[in-house]
Amino acid sequence: MEKERLLDLLRKEGRIRPGSVCLCALSGGCDSVSLVRLLAALREEWKLTLYAVHINHGLRQEAEADEQFCIRLCHDLDIPLIVYRENIRTLAEKEGLSEEEAGRKRRYERFLETAGQFGADCILTGHHLDDQAETVLFHLFRGSGLKGLGGIRPEQALDQGIRLLRPLLSVPRRQLEAFLKEEKAGWREDASNQDTRYRRNYIRHELLPAIEEAFPGAAARIARTAGILQRSDDYLERETSRWLREKRLIKGPEIRLDALREVDPLLQQRLLRAFFLENGGVKDISTVHYEAAVSLLEKRSGAALSLPGDRILLREQEDLRIVSRDALKNAAAEETPIWSVRLFPYRKDLEIPDKTYTKWVDYAIMSDHVYLRRREDGDFFYLPGGGKKLLARYLVDNKIPAGKRNEIWVLADGPHVLWVVGYRLDAAAYIHENTRTVAEITVHIREESQ
Repeated sequence: MEKERLLDLLRKEGRIRPGSVCLCALSGGCDSVSLVRLLAALREEWKLTLYAVHINHGLRQEAEADEQFCIRLCHDLDIPLIVYRENIRTLAEKEGLSEEEAGRKRRYERFLETAGQFGADCILTGHHLDDQAETVLFHLFRGSGLKGLGGIRPEQALDQGIRLLRPLLSVPRRQLEAFLKEEKAGWREDASNQDTRYRRNYIRHELLPAIEEAFPGAAARIARTAGILQRSDDYLERETSRWLREKRLIKGPEIRLDALREVDPLLQQRLLRAFFLENGGVKDISTVHYEAAVSLLEKRSGAALSLPGDRILLREQEDLRIVSRDALKNAAAEETPIWSVRLFPYRKDLEIPDKTYTKWVDYAIMSDHVYLRRREDGDFFYLPGGGKKLLARYLVDNKIPAGKRNEIWVLADGPHVLWVVGYRLDAAAYIHENTRTVAEITVHIREESQ
């Protein structure tokens, strides 16, 4: 019977301690209903104290019916239920989040609040193996690093010494459905989860089934690989902590370049993540940002990278420094202006701006040897359609006064000029249909109007 198999799995792998006070997240879906029923079956054996919490997001017409289902279920199982009614749409607008982000944020706020009220030592959710495979694929396609590719953790430490547990993470959804059918128990379906216009739903209903058909057992192997990556991530986190402790390389908004250069690039990104966490957080910072940040180590002082949250990562003589965009704009003019790069994925519907001191270029053209400097003899750029032109000839042909020619700044890789600042781009730097990542380059010159 599925029930006994699942109970044995919870006993061996569920990470639930006998005598625990457990708070179960209950949406009414197959996974959370299975979890609550299984915990109710273990209650006497393990001397568990059970509570359940249901969050009504107020987003769907069926939300009231979902709430009533959860009330009846907990009444039948003799489990106290705490219900919260939220206006997630208003919360999302207020905090500038998507409804999905706002809903998740509020759920975990309520979980922790309720756990504290009832003295729970663990919060349990019904995430299953298919959720794990879906999450890993989603993060893979987004270009996530090792932490993202590790997917969902079976256990996480939260505030107040509370543990977040996902005891069904190794169980496929079909096994949970089979269990509920054996028990003649119903569950609720969220119709919005069927809409494959959403990327996660597309992975769940279209992509993952196709992968399973071609490679039977693929979801389980993806989940197993996620576990391996989690352990690799844990090792790197320990190494990062050791370096931070021994080298003391972070000091407020600065991180030492000499210490960063001593370690492998993989660990460099971890150290930078710790640095970002202390200086505004890591929300929306992706692998491409970390790679670009590492490349700053080999650039000249004055190079910079735009980070999410209106921050600039500035390359100085001995440190990388995080400054606010406003502070950078108000900085005094220097002999070499500061230039910064903001990276984001290219989409065909994006409109390329026409600004004097800000340009979009194909990030693939930028090497680690791109510098901002004055023009030099032999500088050239490529023309649309092929061929190249000397910068000196361009300045003459465009009647740039001789007195101003030596004042012109160029962004260049050796003699190859990618941008004659204030004038034109190199054709090789243009955005095109095969562009994957856009580099928005801004040269921070005082008279800039943008």
